[in-house]
Amino acid sequence: MNERQADLRAGYAAALSSLQTGTYSGDGDIIDFSWYDSISLLSTVLNTRMFTIQVGQASPAGVIKNPADTNMVAAGQMPQGNKMYVNAIKMLYTSDEVRTEAEYIEIGKLFEQTVLNVKIQGKDTYGQWCLNEIMGNAFHGVIEPSTAGDNETPFGISRFHGIYPINLPIVLAAQTSFSIDLQHYTAPSANLDGDKIQISLSGILERIS
Repeated sequence: MNERQADLRAGYAAALSSLQTGTYSGDGDIIDFSWYDSISLLSTVLNTRMFTIQVGQASPAGVIKNPADTNMVAAGQMPQGNKMYVNAIKMLYTSDEVRTEAEYIEIGKLFEQTVLNVKIQGKDTYGQWCLNEIMGNAFHGVIEPSTAGDNETPFGISRFHGIYPINLPIVLAAQTSFSIDLQHYTAPSANLDGDKIQISLSGILERIS
C-alpha cells in the first residue's frame, strides 16, 4: 500500500467513525438543557432562595416538590459528573386567577420591584437583574377608555419575552453550590398570593455517562 492509499484509508476510517457518533458517546453527553425551579408568591415573604429544594423534598410551606415544580436532583448543588454553561435566564409567570386591570398593574410593579441574584457559595453575586429586564417589560401601563364606562385596557411592550440572554456564560462546575435569590423591595400585593414564578437556567450541560 502506497502513501496515497494509506491516506485515503485513514480518511474513510475517520468518516465511518464520524457516522457512529451521535448525541452521546461512551464517555458522556453534551446537551441543550435547563435546570428550573418555581415558587408561589406570598405577600408576607420578601426574600426567597430558589434551587435549594430537590424533587421529593418539602418546601418551607410543606408542599412536596414534584417534577412540575423543579428538576433539581441535588439540593442547591450541581450533581456530581455534571457541568453547566448557563447562557440564558428564563422566567415564566403563571396566574390561575382572572385578573383585573389594577392587578395587572400590580404584576408590573412586582417585576419592577423584585431583584434576581445568581449566588455561588463563597462568591459575590454572579449576576443581578430586575425581573422587568428579564421579562423584557420595557413599558407597562393602562389606557384610559375614550368612552366613560368602558373598561380600561392594560398595555405593555416586551422585548425578551421571558428569555434573557447572558453575554458571558455562568459556569457551574460539578458539586458547585448555587442558588437564585429573589428579593422584593416592595411587598407583593396580597391579591397575587399563589401566583407562580418559575426560573430556568438554560444552556449547555456536559455530563459523564
